[in-house]
Amino acid sequence: MSSTMRSTLAKTLCTLLLTYTAFASAQSEPKPEFVIKEDQAVTGSYIRRNEVSGGQVPMNVPYEQLSPADRQILHSWWEKVNDGDEPPFPLAGLRAIIDPIRKGQRQLGDTGELFIVATVRADGSVSNVALFESPSDAMTQFAARILLLTKFKPAKCAGKPCQMDFPFQMNFSVRR
Repeated sequence: MSSTMRSTLAKTLCTLLLTYTAFASAQSEPKPEFVIKEDQAVTGSYIRRNEVSGGQVPMNVPYEQLSPADRQILHSWWEKVNDGDEPPFPLAGLRAIIDPIRKGQRQLGDTGELFIVATVRADGSVSNVALFESPSDAMTQFAARILLLTKFKPAKCAGKPCQMDFPFQMNFSVRR
């Protein structure tokens, strides 16, 4: 094989490798999802309906992967988040909380609003859950357990991990 052919082959292989690397890294970043679909389509249909919608920030990404605009929306959930500070956020994203709660709601059949606040310690664990509104006692207990078991990215205050509350709100309805 001539040196020109080797050089051309090497350039082609480098281009292919760079293209594959760019493609693979793009695939590792999940596409932000603002809705959660039903696990299975209703009998007689191939279309899975939206089971959870109206999300203000992506439900399937951790805090670090939120865009600056998404972070700004998230920060609006608190009265004030100083520049450089960060609120707590579920390590695996909001879906880590929403999925089990929506499945519990499906079993309970509750309708109405759930509004609870988890106190997230500086180590990312939840120390307390306070209830503000719930469709039922069973949903309150269930949602509180989910939040108590969820691992969070701790809040940052002045660049250091700190304790901060994490509000969680969800409105339930039952489809007929």
